[in-house]
Amino acid sequence: MSMKENRIKICGLTRKEDILTVNTWKPDYIGFVFAPGKRRLTALKAKELKELLLPEIPAVGVFVNSPMEEVLALAEQKTIDCIQLHGDEDCDYILGLKKRLTPGFPIIKAVRVRTEADISQAEELPADFLLFDTYTKGVYGGSGKTFDWSMIPPIKKPWFLAGGIDAANIRLAMETGAFCLDLSSSLETEGKKDSEKIKEIIQIIRSKE
Repeated sequence: MSMKENRIKICGLTRKEDILTVNTWKPDYIGFVFAPGKRRLTALKAKELKELLLPEIPAVGVFVNSPMEEVLALAEQKTIDCIQLHGDEDCDYILGLKKRLTPGFPIIKAVRVRTEADISQAEELPADFLLFDTYTKGVYGGSGKTFDWSMIPPIKKPWFLAGGIDAANIRLAMETGAFCLDLSSSLETEGKKDSEKIKEIIQIIRSKE
């Protein structure tokens, strides 16, 4: 894949049916959430789902201010292939993880965007990727709302775009320069992942390649 092609991450998978759907449509990443909320998985449940997942689809573990040992354990058990930090984790926390992870294990740092400065400052962090999400007071993610994508300045690090991306605005999202588009709640019906919505969104993205 060239850098111009959009990748897609389907986040918040919780059921065997979700895994069977992504195995069919093959997004570039899937996400298991280990942070509080309705999509939270136990380590055991995530392991069961990972065993069903095609090995070529990397599983991203999403954490909010988790103890480092919890994150490292899931990485060491190979339940996750990539770490997404969606809380207040700082430079020291990221470096602490990197010191103990297998070299090259990818870390994504999420930034809840209020201003362009939030993005510029985040580029200094030692994460491999950034993820730009909508700022909602008191909420660490999953608001289902967009922010003003035009405020994203040119940055050198590859970045994920999250927050309110759906079938109606996916084509606009694809023009932002994002390395990967991250979707979750827009692919659900009555709180569960909808295989038809997943199929539709992946077909839209792949049809542009």
